[in-house]
Amino acid sequence: MDNLIIYSLRVTIVFFFTFLCARSLTKKAIAQMTAYEIAGIMILANVAAEPLVDKVVIKSVYGGGLLILLMFLVNKLALVNKFNHVFEHTPTLIISRGKIIMKNLKFMGLSLNQLEGLLRQQGYDKTSDVHTAIIEPQGNLSVFPWAENNNVKLKDINIKPTEQGITLPLIMDGNILYSNIKHINKNKQWLEEELRKQGIDDYKNEVALAEIDPSWKVTIMRK
Repeated sequence: MDNLIIYSLRVTIVFFFTFLCARSLTKKAIAQMTAYEIAGIMILANVAAEPLVDKVVIKSVYGGGLLILLMFLVNKLALVNKFNHVFEHTPTLIISRGKIIMKNLKFMGLSLNQLEGLLRQQGYDKTSDVHTAIIEPQGNLSVFPWAENNNVKLKDINIKPTEQGITLPLIMDGNILYSNIKHINKNKQWLEEELRKQGIDDYKNEVALAEIDPSWKVTIMRK
């Protein structure tokens, strides 16, 4: 019984100590953490659990305190421009002047399908509407449209909105998405004809992305 009480006391101490340490490490959400902050959280979990195994609480307190000190120092160094690129990620250009930078996209481990999903989350269902897209150090996607595609509220120009569809990808990285072609009641021959109209003969090697918008306009981004 005494052992159970002592163990329960150690668990309680470890819980509150870990809570205080974690709170002091960062106020960011997991997706916004830097690499060193995630490393700090992972190490803290191991340090905090030691008293539950070897019964030496003071070692955990010392380890947690040292970890917080290291995190504080690294955080200060990360604010210095000279060390910023060492401790934090740098922004990565994904779309430049309407052209997808496939090398950077693959470096970030993103597929065209995932990129389109991120763009839709920002309110852009047509990749061709985007002038510049950047993956920020925190992992967020910043999107800047072409000047002529800046949002204008219809109520400001007294136009009643009509119902519209969404833009569908037809080709991604040289591969035809047959399910989407079937969805719009078309076939491969129709798509190849549309590509030829825009000077594309070898879509597998020439097309990074082909989309069709609600007005049936096919937009192509070359590799």
